[in-house]
Amino acid sequence: MAIGFGVILLIALTRFGGASATITAKGVGPLLIGKSTRTQVQNFGLGPETFWFTQKGNPPVHFKGELWQYKCVGQGTIFGVTCRTLYGITNGHLATVSTNSPRFFTADGTRPGTPFPQARKNDRAKWSGWNVKCPHLTLPSPKSVSFFASVERITGFPEGVVSGFYLSATPSSFSYCSGALAP
Repeated sequence: MAIGFGVILLIALTRFGGASATITAKGVGPLLIGKSTRTQVQNFGLGPETFWFTQKGNPPVHFKGELWQYKCVGQGTIFGVTCRTLYGITNGHLATVSTNSPRFFTADGTRPGTPFPQARKNDRAKWSGWNVKCPHLTLPSPKSVSFFASVERITGFPEGVVSGFYLSATPSSFSYCSGALAP
């Protein structure tokens, strides 16, 4: 019976993009920013939970192109906001990823929930400071790519924690500070 439950859980996690994946300046898991096609994105997540085409419906952010949203499996919120990943598709290719899902992590092990000082040191990231609209660490990337780790202060972590990631070809389909990870 335990084996049967484990198989069902594995199928559910795979179906809704529950497998862990590395996020780098090049992409997420096997997906490459600016190169991966709509079909490759669909195969990675096996179908978005919600999607919008060029501002039709009520998308969580303004964008040009297609916006696909996947909610986290088994986790409704993280740091008080809906746990989800947004994929922005423009001209048929992956342009932007915004996520607060703990399934994504950098090569140095930073993921949502990692204490800010540890992420800054391990990922050799530049700090924006607290006096900006969207505090973040700028992770190493080429000039044509924006790669950030959002940082916020939460109870128990006054120095801050990583609350999500933003990765985009410049110019992107939606902006970093657009509220993509807001409730």
